[in-house]
Amino acid sequence: MNNEPVNYQHQTANGQQVSEPAVKPQIWKYVLTVLVTVLLTFTLTAGIGIFLFIGYSGSQGSLFNLGVTFSDDADTKAALAKLQTVYNQVDLNFYKDLTDAEMLEAMTRGLVDELGNRYTMYLTAEQNQMIEEAMSGNYSGIGAIVALNKDNLVEITDIIAGGPAEEAGLLVGDIFIEVDGKEVSDIGDISALAALVRGTEGSSVELVLYRPTEQRNVKVTAVRRKIDNVNVASKMLSDDLGYIQIRDFSSGVAANFIAAVDDLRAQGAKNIVFDLRNNTGGLADEVKKMLDYLLPQATIASIKGRDNGQPFELTWSSAASMGVPENMRYAILINGMSASASELFSGCLRDNGKAYLIGEQSFGKGSGTITIPLSDGSAINLTNFLYYLPNGESIEEVGLTPDLEMSLPDAAAGIAISRLPLDLDTQLKAAMDYLKG
Repeated sequence: MNNEPVNYQHQTANGQQVSEPAVKPQIWKYVLTVLVTVLLTFTLTAGIGIFLFIGYSGSQGSLFNLGVTFSDDADTKAALAKLQTVYNQVDLNFYKDLTDAEMLEAMTRGLVDELGNRYTMYLTAEQNQMIEEAMSGNYSGIGAIVALNKDNLVEITDIIAGGPAEEAGLLVGDIFIEVDGKEVSDIGDISALAALVRGTEGSSVELVLYRPTEQRNVKVTAVRRKIDNVNVASKMLSDDLGYIQIRDFSSGVAANFIAAVDDLRAQGAKNIVFDLRNNTGGLADEVKKMLDYLLPQATIASIKGRDNGQPFELTWSSAASMGVPENMRYAILINGMSASASELFSGCLRDNGKAYLIGEQSFGKGSGTITIPLSDGSAINLTNFLYYLPNGESIEEVGLTPDLEMSLPDAAAGIAISRLPLDLDTQLKAAMDYLKG
């Protein structure tokens, strides 16, 4: 698992941008956040539809037309009448006397959060800022990489070497329960958790985490400091076999990745293992640059979504040139936390006959989102398109099935991927055997 006027991003918390296609957000979504109201009235105009008007309490006493047109049918009229009833009841009977601005803010949140899509959400200004920092790869915190697991719990997927999390004894697989005494076990929102964990450099944060490997809660204190998240790590596994761990697809990862590939080739690598285990995604533009470097002219993915109220389709393709030899082969390691951009990277290379997948069924996020910033620093994150792999497959809510399915041994639980010894990393050993064969 995170912004220009309009950002496309694969999220997980989360979260992640793509530069195309450009989308112009509907203006009423902005207006709803700034109008002051005391009354909702609904007026029916024959043959045109139903318009939503907002009453204004200022000295002019005028009405604002937000320009939102609804269908003139019985179901819509009933829904609008229901909204008016609910609004009035909350306004008159809620235990707290909400301001008009607070009522509108609640409506704004509800409109986005209740669309029934786990990647579509309202982001506060603080949460939006956290995602931007995460995508930049630099932030002040404890150096723990987290993601939402299948149970919607925030789980540590990797730990930055030498960071506060490692020093405090946190382990991969630990699940957040409390942050500074605040219950977060059911928070279901990575950016909200990040806002609690991060803070001023040099300050302390007290954490309670559930450790599945020991079936108990652990309590630790970590001192926050500046974290520089290295998104790519590489090494030689043998004289002619290279290895690259891609932790995420944050800003700048493509350049780091290409440099790592070139360096491994200079050291004699003929084939490479790409490790995308626990990589929850990132920026689609970065993925496209990386795939363009590895592929000849080929299809990366087909995109289907909606743009400015109309359906659109487009194809992402690699250029005719590539930066590696045509006969270079890859083994890719994935698991249940490999999501979104990771799945696009892996599935595209496999469909183009370049890669063999080893590990566990991936997460299953075959969609992209746009993050639309609002005037107060908050934002809305909307699922905007589905991507289809070169063979036409959508992996949304399904994931990628590895060519060789295998899990790590129980003894590997709690150990960061980057620190697994080869005798415990049976998936990496299988990848090495495949490429040697």
